[in-house]
Amino acid sequence: MNSKILEKGLLLIALVLTFLLVYSPHFSNQFPIHIDEWHHITESIKLKNGIQKGLSSTELGFHFILSIISYFADIVLIYKFLPALFALLSCLILFFIIKNKTSNLENSFMIAIFSIIFFASIKSNVNLTGLWFFTPLTFSIPFIYLYMYFFSEGIIKQNNKFILVSLVIMIFLIPIHSISVLFAIPILLIFSLFHLNYIKKQPFFLIFLLIPVVGLILYSRVMDLTILNSVKDLLFRLQFKSDWSVLEIKNTFLEVYSLVGYILEIIGFVLEL
Repeated sequence: MNSKILEKGLLLIALVLTFLLVYSPHFSNQFPIHIDEWHHITESIKLKNGIQKGLSSTELGFHFILSIISYFADIVLIYKFLPALFALLSCLILFFIIKNKTSNLENSFMIAIFSIIFFASIKSNVNLTGLWFFTPLTFSIPFIYLYMYFFSEGIIKQNNKFILVSLVIMIFLIPIHSISVLFAIPILLIFSLFHLNYIKKQPFFLIFLLIPVVGLILYSRVMDLTILNSVKDLLFRLQFKSDWSVLEIKNTFLEVYSLVGYILEIIGFVLEL
């Protein structure tokens, strides 16, 4: 009983510290702090007011969600809480996924706790953005964890309901942040090859082929590109090169990733030897 209370206490502390860390830029600034955030707010207001001009975007779904939120609260004033709330949601989902995936290990709880610390240590800056800013990517992170979890668990346990849940989440994300789905296609494909015998017996897996096709078509239509150029453009957007932002920051060794993250990575690598 005491160990369960201790575990709940550690989890609560990790979540509170993550929330405060992500919210910390707003201790002195009660408004959105990144130009991308203001852009998304502007687009959501235009959508809410029925202004069609300039609304064509691969992130239209995100703007639609913001416009719904704006019916219940002042979107500008409430925006400061959204990065921290979604970081909290991401941590909770990550914790339970890692704990479930490592349930056969004696120290699964601590592995899950360290995954939260690892996640919270991800760097944020105005060039690369990150957890401190509420963008389509940070909105998508908890859903990325979920669709990958349900997909892998569905195949491993041969549970078709899990696989269909994964499919629904991926379809949901396409109009919000298509790259959050398209980047995972090669990963899911390679994973599927290890379970080919099961997949061959499930014709509904063909539905998954629609995701990259629909995603690319949607992306090419919105960006006014050919399918081939859309693929090139997506690959380019997955790279963090210079001239990424209005305010350019050198993507140095510690700028891209945190010292805490590197230390945890080294410890994990040593423990696996």
